[in-house]
Amino acid sequence: MNRFENKICPICRARFTDKADVVVCPICGTPHHRVCYEIRGKCGLENLHESGFVWKGRLPDEPEPVFAQPQDPFENNAEAAQNAENPANENPITSIFGEDDGFNGFFKKIQDKSIGEDGVSMKELASYAASSSFHYVAAFDIFRSNYSGQKRRIYFNFASGFLAPAFQFYRKMDFFGIIVMPLLLLPLAISAFFPNAILSGTAGYLLNLYNLARLVILSMFGDYLYYRHAVKSIKKFRGSFDGDTQSEEYFEALAEKGRPSILRAIVGCLVMALFISLILWLSGYYSNIAGLI
Repeated sequence: MNRFENKICPICRARFTDKADVVVCPICGTPHHRVCYEIRGKCGLENLHESGFVWKGRLPDEPEPVFAQPQDPFENNAEAAQNAENPANENPITSIFGEDDGFNGFFKKIQDKSIGEDGVSMKELASYAASSSFHYVAAFDIFRSNYSGQKRRIYFNFASGFLAPAFQFYRKMDFFGIIVMPLLLLPLAISAFFPNAILSGTAGYLLNLYNLARLVILSMFGDYLYYRHAVKSIKKFRGSFDGDTQSEEYFEALAEKGRPSILRAIVGCLVMALFISLILWLSGYYSNIAGLI
């Protein structure tokens, strides 16, 4: 059982469920949703740190727990009608950041459960991305929007180029990681099996041009490939989920499904190293080194 279950996150003001991914402020001990803490980049109660505030089970503005008392059903109806007339109460984030704050608009966007033309909601996409939500929500929003009647597919993420194929495996895009491998190994294979050709100015220039083009293309379209992968994975997961696909349990399970895998990245790098060694061995590189020694 999650010891923070039913407690309130100071940023989004939602209560934690039993399976919530919770992180604790190292200074005051206040629990947060991991995604809320990562997006804001600091504790939701940082302004209280200087006063020595320590979380003891409740937020400073959280009322004391009281036992439920029988109420007149007509009184409940009147209260519901009053809340309906006050839409500001529908989104507690507004009271934290203000109507015009950029964070408020961002949090509204990641909480949007409406299904788009791609068949998924932004909340599903943000949950699946799990980490670096600010970057990926911005990218996904561009891919889902129409600009002059056209869909955009370019959003720079240099990690998808410089860290390939570790990035692809880290984001659980195994199929794309396998495709990227030969693209990375091709220049090495040419250099290893045709060293004399590479010494010529033209061949070396073309090889460098290829490496630069590969890096730029992967950096430009890496996030779009991840977006398409996320959409496909979300639809498949939604179809297999046994429960309410609008519940917090569903979105937490989806976040766990899409959470990046360091182990996958390590295995991908080890496989890449194995192929590099195989190319060098088949090309006689190790024999030449041994002969020099």
